[in-house]
Amino acid sequence: MKILFVISALGKGGAERVLQVLANKLCNKHEVEILKFDSDEPFYEFSQKIKIKNLNLGVGNLGFFGNIKKRFGKIFALRNELKNSDADIVISFLDNTNILTLLANFGVGKKIIITEHINYNFLQGFWRVLRRLTYPFADGLTVLTKYDYERYPYVKNRTIMPNPMFEIPEISGFKKENLILSAGRLIPHKDFKTFLKALNLVDSKLLKGWKIVIAGDGSERENLQNLANKLNLNIDFVGFVSNLHEYYAKAKIIAVTSTQEGFCNILMESIYFDIARISTDCIAGPSELINDEKDGFLCEVGDEKGVAEKLEILMCDENLREEFIKNANLRRNDFLAENICKKWVDFINLTLEKK
Repeated sequence: MKILFVISALGKGGAERVLQVLANKLCNKHEVEILKFDSDEPFYEFSQKIKIKNLNLGVGNLGFFGNIKKRFGKIFALRNELKNSDADIVISFLDNTNILTLLANFGVGKKIIITEHINYNFLQGFWRVLRRLTYPFADGLTVLTKYDYERYPYVKNRTIMPNPMFEIPEISGFKKENLILSAGRLIPHKDFKTFLKALNLVDSKLLKGWKIVIAGDGSERENLQNLANKLNLNIDFVGFVSNLHEYYAKAKIIAVTSTQEGFCNILMESIYFDIARISTDCIAGPSELINDEKDGFLCEVGDEKGVAEKLEILMCDENLREEFIKNANLRRNDFLAENICKKWVDFINLTLEKK
């Protein structure tokens, strides 16, 4: 089977990481090609078996009219590629690219699976209208959560497809430390402010015995650093790191305080590194990754007091941390790349069989 993935770019985002894991696994038994809009080198490493083709159309902001012209250029370029492709199935990544791919496919007739990697509420305005108009023409749709599955009744062939765990590099010499880790893009909806405010409520003597690391970069970094200084918090802002697994290997607790999520990869990934988890119960992923008080803690969105209380409990109670870790480990098989790839192949075959 020949599989053609379509994506805007292969940068350092979570969806791009998912594509890398899937493509590298699938290319062992299938022919895999990736078509992307920009001309940049991929951030993640892809197998040499995979052909990556650039449309050289870029992803920058060209202003209102420039962006419209760029979108039409992408549609026509995609249409030409779809016409000339002998792929059995085309899999599009991310909402805007999904819409462009479906528009490009009108009259071409390729089998198209579109994939959602954010929750339903993220997309707003004109793109949300276009999503409603174009998605019914998809041959298949994958979403990350039950919440999202229920919001696409107009796509008949759809399934819940969790993200796969990345291949864990060989690591040695790392021992668990009194380290609390939080990671992600430093943008408003990740709400790291609540995390910092929660830390400020933790008993100061207890907090002194722990190291706090925030991994990631984004528009809120300076504001968050200023807030940390104002609260007299000793936070290690390490920026975006390609070796996040090394921080996972050392961390005892991981905290997520987002106002909304698509899936929340770090809550899944931390299972494989034996880390106790705390998260806000935001839409849509955390409640499907954490069973509250069984394998982690869920707190109300924006509740710094509640987050602080749960942090203190886990910081003081090693036995509870171990219990959460033991229970979370029961779900390891759910996200193994081999198992997720099998689910993908089954869904592709089902899609190909449908008229």
